[in-house]
Amino acid sequence: MLALAPIERVKPNFGKASTQEDMPDRILNHLCDYALKLSYRDLPEEVIRRTKYIVMDTVGCALGGAESPPAKIAKAAASEITSAVPSTVLVSGQKTSPDLAAFANGVMIRYLDFNDTYAGSPTCHPSDLLAPVLAVVDATNGNGKDVILGTVLGYEVLCGLIDAGANERGRIWDQSTYGVIAAAVVAAKLFGLNKYQMANSISLAVSSHISLEQIRRGQISHWKGCALANASRNAIFCAMLAAKGMTGPEEVFEGRAGFLSSTGIRFEITPFADSADIYRIMKARLKAFPAGYFSQSAIEAIVNLRPQIPDLDEINEIRLQTFPAGYEVMGSGEANWQPETRESADHSLPFVMAVALMEGSVEIGHYDQLYYKRADVRALMQKIKVRIGEEPVAAWPEVPLNIVDVEMRSGNVLSTKVAYHLGHFKRLMTDEEQQRKFRPMAEPLLPKRQIDDLLACLRRLDEVEQISELISLTVAAKRQEEI
Repeated sequence: MLALAPIERVKPNFGKASTQEDMPDRILNHLCDYALKLSYRDLPEEVIRRTKYIVMDTVGCALGGAESPPAKIAKAAASEITSAVPSTVLVSGQKTSPDLAAFANGVMIRYLDFNDTYAGSPTCHPSDLLAPVLAVVDATNGNGKDVILGTVLGYEVLCGLIDAGANERGRIWDQSTYGVIAAAVVAAKLFGLNKYQMANSISLAVSSHISLEQIRRGQISHWKGCALANASRNAIFCAMLAAKGMTGPEEVFEGRAGFLSSTGIRFEITPFADSADIYRIMKARLKAFPAGYFSQSAIEAIVNLRPQIPDLDEINEIRLQTFPAGYEVMGSGEANWQPETRESADHSLPFVMAVALMEGSVEIGHYDQLYYKRADVRALMQKIKVRIGEEPVAAWPEVPLNIVDVEMRSGNVLSTKVAYHLGHFKRLMTDEEQQRKFRPMAEPLLPKRQIDDLLACLRRLDEVEQISELISLTVAAKRQEEI
């Protein structure tokens, strides 16, 4: 087994630069200054409550994705590493290095495409950042408040950069290109690094991890659900190196060959949140269905119309009006109409709409049962037409409006639209609705009493004195005995 030595929390020698001195890169300074200043006592109660709500949803998604093929691969890789500063992998309970724990946990969180979304350009899944947060807080024997602080910081940086960024025409980068920056900030903050160490953590991570958007194009592979998990792994490793004195480029963003020049991404330096109404975590959107975000209101619209359609054979045509992002990602490519992988199926508007019509919902089991390869499902998919509509274009991104018309053979047309899907920040799930999502993902792994205890622990996250208490509740008792 390979073993990693502890992180040295001593002030390293950085030559002429002091640990608090500004760096020549303005963006690097902006990130560090905000992260170092932010503290738990700054967070409004409303933000703390919403963060606990999102952490609960994310842990549920991790439980649901724990036995997926990519998660099994990630856990196997993590099992080969031991560390003097260990972190615990969710569900399995195995001890490994913080970076590989973040990778394994991140793969579980993302696999089902059931975790939250922030509607920027590009859209992103900021709850992926719970993986590095848990890994570092566990490694440092931190508490629930540390998890909340790290989660809020991660959302603010990732979503803030996406809000502040603009791509040169023709250049497309994956959301994990932004995610590695946020994960490095979070890791450095939670490891307790000083400004210079934090700057080097970010610099090392940014200069060594830029991800291609091709990850989410064509027939989609396992890596779609692993890309930000890998970015988090890379970020934690870079923070661990920076803690020991490793340095990165001083002008990693603004240098002549830095991030901005190389990627074509431009950041406008704007303030991060300092009040409840502008913390970006408050605009995260949870999902009611395990499918790409752009389909959430389309699925709900179909479910609403289904009681009016007693015989699917009587359908002549189904027309969906959506917004450009939904059309481009989930409705325009060959793989959207002929998905051959689970990952392509959950990013197919015609597939999830067809299943919702046939079954009255979209469930995890529909992917496991390979509905996306069934002849009857594909036949129904061919009746679906997807186009960009003026009203959805005008509403996006605040409102993910989808409009559905179902034309029957009789000539009768059934129509509906859904703007704020269940889980949108303007239509939050109730506690009961959250449990209806959480419990089916946990039940294959944990007994009912333990699920009850885990939910109770998540609800009082701000009172948890050691995060190991929460992590241990994701591990079945039999597995704990084996460990």
